[in-house]
Amino acid sequence: MKINLIGLLLILIVYSGLQSCGPGEIRIPRSVGITSEILIVTQNNEQWKGLIGDTVRAFFEQPQYGLPQDESLFRLAKIEVSNFSEMFQKHRNLFFIEVKPELTQPKIEIKSDVWAKPQRVIRITAPDMKSWIETFEKHKKEFKLQFDQSERARIMDIFRPLSDGKLAQTIFESIGIKILIPQGFFIAKNEGNFIWLRREFEDHSEGLLIYTIPYTDTAQFSLNQIIAVRDSLLRKYVPGPSTGSFMSTDKVFIVPQATRTNAYVTDFAVETRGVWNVVGDFMAGPFLSYSFVDPRYARLVTLEGYVYHPNKDKRDNLRQLESLLYSVEFPVKQ
Repeated sequence: MKINLIGLLLILIVYSGLQSCGPGEIRIPRSVGITSEILIVTQNNEQWKGLIGDTVRAFFEQPQYGLPQDESLFRLAKIEVSNFSEMFQKHRNLFFIEVKPELTQPKIEIKSDVWAKPQRVIRITAPDMKSWIETFEKHKKEFKLQFDQSERARIMDIFRPLSDGKLAQTIFESIGIKILIPQGFFIAKNEGNFIWLRREFEDHSEGLLIYTIPYTDTAQFSLNQIIAVRDSLLRKYVPGPSTGSFMSTDKVFIVPQATRTNAYVTDFAVETRGVWNVVGDFMAGPFLSYSFVDPRYARLVTLEGYVYHPNKDKRDNLRQLESLLYSVEFPVKQ
């Protein structure tokens, strides 16, 4: 992830974790805040009600692509800096808005674990409203990536103590990758190159898919190829509840979208978002996948998470599964 520095003074400060049990060392508290929430800290209410606030809301509250119901990328809460007490300092995601006429050019600060852990603190300070908005617009995608990382860190802190080591070992022995799987998941299908994991709740279901195919060329990263492989394997291995029914990819209600990214665990991956459905039955929900070349073998790996939660919000469920997909490792088999 890179930020263009032309015409802008950018300060990027990432603090190492300060939480420690060692004598004489600083103990930093655990961060707080609900999933996918950013606390916006303004100098005054006019900033939030004016063009700056409109700009921030237009980006962070835009709908997350691939969800059946409209749900924003993040929830936004607002507070003025005069009320920014110690209680609010522990929020996991903090975004400061500052306008200081004495400055000659805008400045960005990105810090980690300042008052709590895990925590991401982003501050834009600019001489005037116009330059503040221009700076935000130029770097807003980087800001989203930073807050996404903060959310994944919190979720993994929760999941890591609940990991199912036996299940993870089965996956490693079958497909040669390590991935954190929390307790509650079970293997619904294991065909060597295709693993289907499920976790069932009273009102919803979650699933993980891990599959590989031989890697031949970059054409396999096209959206059409990714969906064609997905649909062929799902038809074969993921049946629906009715006789003859099977999971597939919706291509009408929400067209699947693929985005190339270097922000994943590997140097390069394709993120695909869309909606799955069941051919021959009435089931559907969002899915998210990452496709990449295994750095050890000539194979294309896809990791996917999907959610089934009829008539309920699903963004946070999918974000939790996304965090698991980011936990993948590629150890060498002994």
